Amino acid sequence: MQANDSQKDLEDLIARCALKDKTALHSLYQSSAPYLNGIIFRIVKNSDTSSEVLQEAFIQIWQNAAAYRADKARPLTWMTSIARYRALDRLEKENRKQQTILDNDEDTCVDQFASATPSPEALVSHNQDNQKLQYCLSQLSDAIRRCIELAYLQGYSREEIAEQQGAKVNTVKSWLHRGAKSLKECLLANSGGLA
Repeated sequence: MQANDSQKDLEDLIARCALKDKTALHSLYQSSAPYLNGIIFRIVKNSDTSSEVLQEAFIQIWQNAAAYRADKARPLTWMTSIARYRALDRLEKENRKQQTILDNDEDTCVDQFASATPSPEALVSHNQDNQKLQYCLSQLSDAIRRCIELAYLQGYSREEIAEQQGAKVNTVKSWLHRGAKSLKECLLANSGGLA
C-alpha cells in the first residue's frame, strides 16, 4: 500500500466496486495488490500460486463489495481476510490433490508410506511435544497467546496483529518477544514430561 492511499479512499473504491464500477476495481487492485500478494505469498510460498490466489481474492472482493461494512472492519483488514482465506483454501486444495495422487498410485503410495510412516516411538514423542506446547501456550496471557498464534500459526505481520488486537506495534513486538521467551523456558522446564 502506498502511504497516500487512505482508509477513506479504499472505502470509496469498495463502495464503487459494489456498484460494479470496473475503474474502481482497477484502482483498488493497483493500490492494494502488492500488499495482499505479499500476505498470500507468505502462506502459499510460490509466486505463480500467489498470483493466481490474488486474482481469486479480487474476484471475491468484487463479488462481495456490497457486503463490506466500514463500521465492522477497515477496508484493508477486510481485503486481507479474503486474501488470507483464499490462500489457506488453496493450500488445503493442494494438500488434498497431493493426497489423491498418492492414493491413486498404489506402488508409490506403499513405498512412500513405508518410508514416511513414523515409528510408534516417534508418534508418541510428537504427541508429547504437542501436549507440552499446548500446555506452555495455555500458561501465557490471552493477549500474548493470541499474538503468538496470529504471528506463527497464521502468518500475520506485527502491524496486522496490532490492528487486530487494538495495540501499538511496539507493544505487539514486546508481547511476541516475551511470549517466545516464556514458551522456550516452559518447554525446557517441561522437557522431562508433564505430570
